[in-house]
Amino acid sequence: MQLKHLLSALLLAACFSAQAQNVNWATDIAPILYENCAKCHRDGGLGHFSLIGYANAFSNRSQIQYQTTERKMPPWKPDPSYRSYAHENRLSDTEIQRISDWVDAGAPSGDLAQAPTDPVFNDDSEVGTPEHVLMTPYYTVTATDDEYRCFVIPNGLNQVSYLRGLEAVPGNHEVVHHILIYEDTTGQAQVLDDQTPNEAGYVNFGGPGVSGARLVGAWVPGSRTTLVPPFMGVKLSPGADLIVQMHYPKGVTGMSDQTRLNFFLTPGNQGIREIKLSPILNHTPLSLENGPLNIPPDEMKTYHAKFTLPINASVLSVAPHMHLIGRSIVCYGVTLQNDTIPLIRINDWDFHWQGGYFFQQVQKLPIGTKLHAYASYDNTENNPNQPSFPPQTVTQGEATTDEMMLVYFAYMTYEPGDENILLDSSLLNTALPFVSDNQNVGSLFVFPNPAQDFVEIQFDLSEKSNYRVSVIAQNGQIVQSYGEQKEMLPGVCREHLDISHLPPGIYFVEVQTSGAEVFMGRFVKH
Repeated sequence: MQLKHLLSALLLAACFSAQAQNVNWATDIAPILYENCAKCHRDGGLGHFSLIGYANAFSNRSQIQYQTTERKMPPWKPDPSYRSYAHENRLSDTEIQRISDWVDAGAPSGDLAQAPTDPVFNDDSEVGTPEHVLMTPYYTVTATDDEYRCFVIPNGLNQVSYLRGLEAVPGNHEVVHHILIYEDTTGQAQVLDDQTPNEAGYVNFGGPGVSGARLVGAWVPGSRTTLVPPFMGVKLSPGADLIVQMHYPKGVTGMSDQTRLNFFLTPGNQGIREIKLSPILNHTPLSLENGPLNIPPDEMKTYHAKFTLPINASVLSVAPHMHLIGRSIVCYGVTLQNDTIPLIRINDWDFHWQGGYFFQQVQKLPIGTKLHAYASYDNTENNPNQPSFPPQTVTQGEATTDEMMLVYFAYMTYEPGDENILLDSSLLNTALPFVSDNQNVGSLFVFPNPAQDFVEIQFDLSEKSNYRVSVIAQNGQIVQSYGEQKEMLPGVCREHLDISHLPPGIYFVEVQTSGAEVFMGRFVKH
């Protein structure tokens, strides 16, 4: 019996070894790298070397194995066991093992003719064609320490507009640590700029230095631009100034940059749901329970911030922010019924990989919900990101060597049905069993949502096509079809659907094209 078990174990080991040896770059590894890594690791990208092509992957094979096995790359900091998010940029256990097996087998190329086509990236935008573009001035850093330089740029808008997404494209990734974009309708920022006529912009720590300036966008390296549905957005005022606050970190003296800002706007400005951005949990005395932030050398401390919601809120995303000695942060809500709503948990904080994390669906937070955040700091020599040797006392401040405790929220005032709004279109593939496996499913935006008498749908055709629109009940039955097939040119298409006769419930909308494209969306009918 023991011999039988031993032979079985040896047979299994031989099978696994054979599978590992069959792993090759062309069919197994290139698809993983191109989907998850090449966005940054390409010529001109944020990464320091390219992973496009077999030669580049082979040269960096040991680094690829180490970084993925240790889950350092791709950089995804939220704890996946705590909460899922839209468009998560992380590898599965199977993908990580496949990479490791490939390296252990000698990193074979396989049949290069079977490799996927090298990805092509647009240096101007990674998410599409923006409706509005602004550029910061060409600037060479002269400061020898952290510099927070504010550029004042007229927004160039002649009517109220709503921002669906903001994409920053630095001309020099080595120079820009992060960007905050504020709206100023008072003219104060231009006054500050005029006080330094011999230099572009002005320097200000602790925000833009303008009373009443409103945060409308932010960017950090590695962040992914997410476009919200076209019936919601951050309000932009016509004729206002934008304050673009650039953080140039210590060590980039003499280096230059000019950053491109891509603004993706809603297709109209009527009936748009306004998104607000705010650090609801923060290190001010009104929020921080055991402040102020003060971490003596050779000590570890945890701080607690809280806030009680005065409204029913619909939260789209959450973005924690700390500096170098931050080690972990968790944020959640507790409702009046004592239900806990997990929002985000980062167990291994990294100052260099921050971002805003969109939920897969809009998250309702009922009125009276108590928001909590607990942030831990390690001011000892054991902290791998410790900037000072020996460690020094760290207090709240704007410099990289100071500390902060902020949790930004993107939210709207709640309306019934908001929790059914999808922010991650990939969920449609699993939520709709009637979609065939051989169909290419794209995003369909449906608004208003929830709706009563009508909905507008919007989708983006990639080629000239005929299409038909169907409304489908949750049981898969087609309850309404809209007209004969229509022929449309490539580009954005919109349709007005009368749903006044439908009973209340959740419905799916399907657009079938004469090509391989299918667009799916869903809405709530009141």
